Amino acid sequence: MSPHTDTRAQIMDAFAEQLAATGYQGISLAQVGRTAGIQKPSIYHHFPGGKEDLYIAVAERYIRDVGERLAAALVDHRDVEERLGTLAAVVAGQKGESITFEQRIYDTLHLVSDETRDHVRACYVNLVLDPVTAFFTSARDQGVVAGEPAFLMNAFLHLARAADLTDDTGPTRIVALFLDGARPR
Repeated sequence: MSPHTDTRAQIMDAFAEQLAATGYQGISLAQVGRTAGIQKPSIYHHFPGGKEDLYIAVAERYIRDVGERLAAALVDHRDVEERLGTLAAVVAGQKGESITFEQRIYDTLHLVSDETRDHVRACYVNLVLDPVTAFFTSARDQGVVAGEPAFLMNAFLHLARAADLTDDTGPTRIVALFLDGARPR
């Protein structure tokens, strides 16, 4: 990795840490620089738009990571119930800091420009929500579930996020509960 990339990643890590701790309004670029081991003006070399450019980069990185983990959970070589169990484990595994971080990303949307807000929302929809909705469309088409795929996606993600998976049977219980209400009657 080049020094440029290392510095950029360190800046993003420092920004993400502050975003999680204080929210967008509490972020100090001077503190981000100190945490990253650089001077504040160097931040603008890597992120010319300052705080908002950093927010975009950090939000995109987080959304990409979540999207990759969800995509891996939805691979097609297993049956729908197995994929739902893996998806539940991935979503429930985001407990604690990452759910708070996701909420911080969402809470920041009203503080940034319309262009940034639209970009971050589109990134989340394209990389997280659309693939999971497509999975539920396929499951509905296979007759495994009934209902509107976007509703099913939303219900399942909320159920999995709220679950306390303290043992290995947690994902199986979530899937059973979900399918109890979502199977065709």
